[in-house]
Amino acid sequence: MHWLASAAPLVPASLEIQPRPVLRLPLATLCAVIGAGPAHAAVPLLASRARWGSKGVMTWQVENDRVLGRAGESNPCGFEIGRAVVDAAWEGDVLVGRLTLCTSCGERTVPYLGVHVSANGTVVADISSLVPGCDSAGLERGRLVLAPLAEPTGRPPLSHHLEAGEKLLQLRRGKGAQLEFQKALAAKEDPGKAWQGIGLASVLLGDDKGAVTAYEKARSFAPSGLLSYNLACAHARLGHVDEALASLSDAIDRGFAAPGGLLSDPDLAPLRSDPRFSTLLARTRNSVERHR
Repeated sequence: MHWLASAAPLVPASLEIQPRPVLRLPLATLCAVIGAGPAHAAVPLLASRARWGSKGVMTWQVENDRVLGRAGESNPCGFEIGRAVVDAAWEGDVLVGRLTLCTSCGERTVPYLGVHVSANGTVVADISSLVPGCDSAGLERGRLVLAPLAEPTGRPPLSHHLEAGEKLLQLRRGKGAQLEFQKALAAKEDPGKAWQGIGLASVLLGDDKGAVTAYEKARSFAPSGLLSYNLACAHARLGHVDEALASLSDAIDRGFAAPGGLLSDPDLAPLRSDPRFSTLLARTRNSVERHR
């Protein structure tokens, strides 16, 4: 998970429903996020209202560093108007925090990682690893999709090739996306985002070595906790335990504070038998306690 040092670490509030983390591919699993930027970068702008479900509404509200998604006048969970559903903070182009859902097994609060799609302003979180039989009316095929009902003002458009690359990533067309991000580099568009895109495309193509190279180059332009987490996952998949632990430590230094993610992410399985992993896990837990 790529987390910004400027945002307070957030705690997954429940392990009863385990969402599939969204940091590996643009709209799925835990190890890759589009557009994570440095701590001083401007955060994405959201429309004041988003479509939740076929007819429901969620309203966005910013309170200091927090972003709250509140139930609107109609919503698929039947929550009272104004109730906080999403409580998160920006980490690059990702909202990281907690989500309260209605489910057939009762109300649950789960970890939330919402990827902001720059091309259209939609925020998407993959919450597909539900307890069997615990379905939620607030999800669409295992995802919470919040599409803007009005375009925010002041959000600069992506450059041409970066936007095309992101769209291809959403379609999981790795080769095409990789080509667009390479064109973005040649056209001198944002190199940090371009290298991150190449890393994401490499993951789609099963090229973890290429992902490591791209993430390292992206980190030289725009270091972030989210990017370091992606890099740790790629190293771990290659069996590079020392490098993966070093990158994971850097992610924690930059604010990563989700011990549940460390324990559940399958990419990190090769690290868990190493004593240093236990030390990193303890650091995330201590960080969580300090910010309660």
